[in-house]
This record gives sequence, structure tokens and C-alpha cells, in this order.
Amino acid sequence: MMFHSDTVKPSILITDDSPSILKILNESIKDLATIFFATSGRDAISIAQQDSLDLIILDIEMPEMDGYETYQQIRALPGHEDTPVIFITSHNDGDHELKTLEMGAADYISKPIDIAITKARVNTQLTLQRQSARIQKNADDITHLMHALPAFVAYWDGDGHNIYCNDIKGHWFNTAATQMLGQHISEVLPAQAYRDLSNLNSLQKTFSMDIDCHPLDEAPLIGQLKIVPRDSDNPEQGFLTLIHDITARKLAEQSLIDEKERMRVTLSSIGDAVIATDTKGLVTFLNPIAEEMTGWSFHNALGQTIETVMPLFDADSGAPYKNPIRLALKEERIVGMALNCCLGSSQTKCISVEDSAAPIRNHEGKVTGAIIVFHDVSEARAMAIKMTHLAQHDPLTDLPNRLLLRDRAQQAINKARGRPQKVAMIMIDLDDFKGVNELVGHEVGDMILQQIAYELQVDLSLDGNLFRPGGDEFLILLSDLNSSIEVTRHIHLIEKIFNSQWEARGEKLKISASIGVSIYPEDSRDLDELYRHSESALFSAKAAGKNQYSFYNDQLEKKLQLKHQLEKALSSKNDRQCFEIHYQPKVNTNTQQILGVEALVRWRNHDNQLISPCDFIPIAEETGLIIPLGEHILYQACSQAARWQQRGHQLSVAINVSTVQFEDKHFIDTVKSVIESTDVNPNLIEIELTESVLAKNIEHAKQLIHDLKEIGVNIALDDFGTGYSSLSYIKDFPLDTLKIDQSFVKNMLHDATNLTIIAAIIQMANGLKLSVVAEGVESEEHAEKLSEMGCPIMQGYFYSRPIPEAELTEKYQLS
Repeated sequence: MMFHSDTVKPSILITDDSPSILKILNESIKDLATIFFATSGRDAISIAQQDSLDLIILDIEMPEMDGYETYQQIRALPGHEDTPVIFITSHNDGDHELKTLEMGAADYISKPIDIAITKARVNTQLTLQRQSARIQKNADDITHLMHALPAFVAYWDGDGHNIYCNDIKGHWFNTAATQMLGQHISEVLPAQAYRDLSNLNSLQKTFSMDIDCHPLDEAPLIGQLKIVPRDSDNPEQGFLTLIHDITARKLAEQSLIDEKERMRVTLSSIGDAVIATDTKGLVTFLNPIAEEMTGWSFHNALGQTIETVMPLFDADSGAPYKNPIRLALKEERIVGMALNCCLGSSQTKCISVEDSAAPIRNHEGKVTGAIIVFHDVSEARAMAIKMTHLAQHDPLTDLPNRLLLRDRAQQAINKARGRPQKVAMIMIDLDDFKGVNELVGHEVGDMILQQIAYELQVDLSLDGNLFRPGGDEFLILLSDLNSSIEVTRHIHLIEKIFNSQWEARGEKLKISASIGVSIYPEDSRDLDELYRHSESALFSAKAAGKNQYSFYNDQLEKKLQLKHQLEKALSSKNDRQCFEIHYQPKVNTNTQQILGVEALVRWRNHDNQLISPCDFIPIAEETGLIIPLGEHILYQACSQAARWQQRGHQLSVAINVSTVQFEDKHFIDTVKSVIESTDVNPNLIEIELTESVLAKNIEHAKQLIHDLKEIGVNIALDDFGTGYSSLSYIKDFPLDTLKIDQSFVKNMLHDATNLTIIAAIIQMANGLKLSVVAEGVESEEHAEKLSEMGCPIMQGYFYSRPIPEAELTEKYQLS
């Protein structure tokens, strides 16, 4: 037997052949520990073999095997060598007590049992156990800490012999701690280090020195040795030695001279000009390139001011520039040269230069001078001007591109910040322009884009505020607006431009545009939000049917962010693992057996939160992302059905299919491919369609459902009663199941109309020889009423919420 408690307790084994004694002992100590009982020595040994025990209470006089023999056999078991034992006996003579104590027992209890004394003795032993464990842990922690220290620690007696060392592996002196024990310090330290030490016995204060621990090895190990007397008043008490590694510092110090010479040679050899000065700006060094560019020799420049040797001025205005060295010395920081900076005596005789100056500091961090590094950038600057224009402008239309847009938009926002003026960003996207390129070719398409850019630029008088970020997208930046209403004037002009016809190489085209607008500071706090919000508004305009404009609102932003996250999550098969399939069981209420499940997708985002399908399925349908998402759901559900099938569970799995999926030309091939690849019995797969899917194109829907039935899957009509519910076409579809929408079930107990509709659906399903499933069953009253009406198959929270596969498998024992 074993008594458990809610908290972790010590384990005690009580062994006595008397049930009454066991009961008394249990009453005495049951609140101190978890209790095990044995009525014989053999039982006690068996329990000790299986469990770790903190204390054993053992009766001396027992049949078959007495307490002494039991004690000896338990002590021989691994892990019980030190388990404390308290003997109990009815003998009052001292011989038994002496014998138990000589055998190593922890204590002795006499019969009859005194509950208070027994509890006190047991508690004392448990306390000793805890204290002993705590002491041992502290000792282990200290030992571990000492061994983990990245330093050498050792104690020596007054004569210099080792009594402790933490260097287990002999890293410091090639002598492990076990070998060092008892050795004299002269045998451990290198000979030179020992000779450098003064008389050890006279050490009365802390002393330190640097030593080479491995003087004969190729890899140096230099340490700082510190000697600390254990008692400065009594040198005979010995001393402590502590060594930490200073190899890196010593090697750095030793290489300083070499490094200085190397730097001198380097500065004289590099292709950049280098000039150094003192704290007053007087030249102390020129390398050969600096001599060539300034026209000064090192000898003549020495001691001259930096302005004399290196005069700088603006290449356009001729205004003198303050040398960066002066600012580097004053502000003690790295300073770059001004843009368009020239070195020379006049504008007609100058060299374009660039680079930076920096203060020079000594080891204490104090500035001792400055250095400037520069080079000739005359050709590079001319090329840069040309490249800058190319980098900032669209090559097709020569309009500013996204890079210049960002700069100008930020300037406009900075100017408007804190003032009543507003900044508007108008994003224009040509509707279906990809089709134009496919129809007339990219060359004609490019010509159309050039015409559009010209018309927008001229008719709107934008003066550099029309941009082409790329593709078929244009962007207008309006600043210094007094009112948001001013934006609409530009929008109407844009619409007027696109009302005209475009012509290129004999091709006449009508092109429409969708427009999104965001305004600072009304709906955007900074440039990134201004751009993102105009993009959101454009997304809304396109979603609303294109060829129109939309102003930003918060819901658009959230929708666009969710769209971007959804696109990223569906970008690869690995990323799709964030879409989890939860299963809601369908139960036969008459037998309480699970007949099948409905597979429902859940999206776990990067914050580990589950996003409701209501939030992302509509966006997936709008953007076409429902196609890869639907394929992922279908594959996961079919794979799970196959796994249940292999375990002997013939559970049908229902999968919802949207209108977008159903109309996809590859839908039937996808279903067939997934069923073949997962090796699932197609009769276990049920495709759920809504009435709107069937009614959109009845003939097309008939053909697709026929193809699905050829594959072997079942067809269910979901949310029945909320759509068209027309027998004129439903009777012609080879359906297998009707699902009563939860909106009817929810209020059926209090609404006679809903009850009548449910009865009609059940009767119609029976007439059409279809199965019927009630959704949204949330209470026992719902279940009883539906069963009474002839609908025993149900689905809803009364039976289970949609849950992960592992939870469903455990709940319904499907493993």
C-alpha cells in the first residue's frame, strides 16, 4: 500500500507483521511522508528494490526473516546503502538497542508505541536527511563553481605544500589537481617564476606578479599570479594563490611596437591620402599620396596648419569649407567631408575629394590629435550624378521612382508636421493592364504608359510630384493642402484623363484606373503609414469592382495586413504548416457513436494566436489564395482519414469547398490526385457545397458533381435552408447529405417557424433518400427534439467543439 498527498513528501517504508502496529505507526507519521507498508521482510525487500526510500521503520521480530536479516539485505541493495533505519521491538533490555545501533541503525523505538515520541524520532531523521542533502548540495555547488572558474586557485600550507587545487585537468602547469596534492610550490611553478618570489614564509600582505606558465611550450599561457596569506599575522597558516589568464593582453603589448611600424608602412603604401595633426591642427604626418595631392612635401608641411596644407571649398560657390579635422578635434568624433567638397587653390584648379576625419586617442581615451583620410573622386562624382538620376528615375517615363518618392514625401511630411497643412498620397493602378500587354504586346504597352505619364504630368501640373514606382502603377504626392477636399479635384482630373482613349501604333485602347488615397496627418502618422494606407485604399477600390477611387480607413489596413500575412503563409508548403486542421465530430445520438467529422481550418499566426476562418477565408477567396489553401486542407484531411482507416476506423471526413475552388479548372484533378496520393477510400471523403455554389451555374455544377461521384466521394449540401432551397434543381443533383443550418437549430425550441422549417427539411431529405445532419446542436434539449423529429445525426458544441486530431483521437479512442 502507498499513501499519496498533493505535495511532494518523503517516502517511508513501515515493516511489521502486526496490522495494529502498522496502523498506530501510520497514524503517528502519516502527515510527514508518503507511507509504504510491508508485513514481512521479503515484502520490505521487494518494495525497497522498486522504490527510492527516505526512511525505513523495521520490526526486529518477524516470522521467516527477522528485522536484522531484512536490514542487511536492504542495505545491500543499490541506492539503499545509506538509507536510515529505525528498529522497533517489544524488548526493553539494552542488548537489542545496542545491537541495532552497532549495526548502523539510525534510531530505536520500543513497544508499546508512543505516538508523540515516534513522530518526533521520525521527524528528526527526516530533518537530518534534508539537512544532509542541503549540505551535500552546497558542497557540490561550491566544488562545481571552483572547477568552472576560468582561473587557477590553490591553497598551500605554511611550508608551501599544496593542500587544494581546482585545476582538475592540469591546464595551467600540466599538473592535475590530484597530482599536485602535497607537492611543494617550487615543483609546480616554473623555475624562473619561483626564483622571482620572495621568502614565502615572510609574506604578510597580498603580492602579485606576471608569470609564464608554459615557458617551454609553443602556445604561450601567461598569467597574473596573486598570493594572498590566509592570516597576515600568522604566515604559518599558509596562503592562497590565484592566477587569471592575461595572455591576450601580454601578446597585445608585445606586438605594439611591430604594429606601429606596420601602420607606418601601411599608411605610406595605401592609395588614399592621409594627413595627421596634433590637437592644435598642426600637421604631424603626410603620406606620399597626400604629398602628391596637396603639393606639399612632408618636410615642408610639418608644423603647418591643416588649412594651409589642405585648403577646402565648395565646388559650385567657391565658399571655403571648414576642415573636418577641426570639428573632429572639437567634438571628438568622426566627421565626414561636406558634399561637393574640393581640394585646391581655386575653382578652376581643384580636385573633388571625399572621406572623413577622426580623433586619435591614447590608451586613456584622451584625444592627442586627429587624422584625415581622403581620395580623388572627380570622375566618380561625375558618374555618380548620372547614376543618381538613373537610380531615382524610371527609365521608361523618366518620372521619379520609389526611391525619390520616399525622399520627397518625407520632406513634405516634415514640412507639414506641426502646421495646419496636409499631405496626400494618391496611388493609381491601371486596371487589368497585364491583359493589355498580352493583347497588343509590351512595346505598345510601354508606349501607352509613356502617354499616361505625360498626360498626368501636364494636365495635373504636378511639377515633379508624379512618380512611377513600377509596373502599371503611378503615384501622386500633394503637399501644402489646406483641406482634404482639394484632393478630390485632382481625382476628378485623373478620372477625366482616363475617360479618353489611348492610341499607339494604330491600336486604340480604353484603360480604366483604380485610385487609393491616404492623407497625413488625418489617417497616417508617418511616411510608411501614408504609403501603406494609400495601398490599402487602392486594394479596397479594386475589390469594389475597379475603375473607382477609395479613401483609407482602419478596416482596410487590417484587411491588407492580413492579406500580406496570408500570402506569406501560403508561399511554400513548409509555411503552410501554420494552417491547422481541427475536426468536429458528427454523432449518432441514438447510439452515441461518432460517424464522421468535419475538417475545419484554423490559422496559427506568428504570435501563436489562432485566427478565425471568418477573418481570413473571405480574403483568401477574394485574392485566389483559397486555391492553394483548399488543396492543403484537402490533403491534410484525406491523409488523416487514411490514417484512421488504417487503424480500422471507417470515419467519413467532410471538407468544405468554396465557389472559387469549385470553379477552378484544376479542381477535379486536384481531388483525384490527393485521393490517389493519400491512398484513402474515396467513400470516406465528403465534399460540402453550399446552395450558392450549385445555383451559380447549374449545368456546370451538375457536371462537376458527376465527376466527383465518378471519383467515389460523397456530396453534402451545407447550410441548407439559408440559400435558394429550390427543389427544381436540387432534385437533379446526385447529393448524399443535407445539412440543416445552425441558424434554424439555435432557436428551434423557442421559434415555431424554425421548428417547422427543420421538420420540412427532414421530411424532404427522407423523400429524396438523403442523409440529414443537424448543425449547431448546443444542448441536450436540441438533441432530444431533433432525434424525436427523425434526425439522429448531429454536430455541435453539445458533443464537441472543433478540436485537433490528437485530442479527437484520444476522446473517441481512435488510436
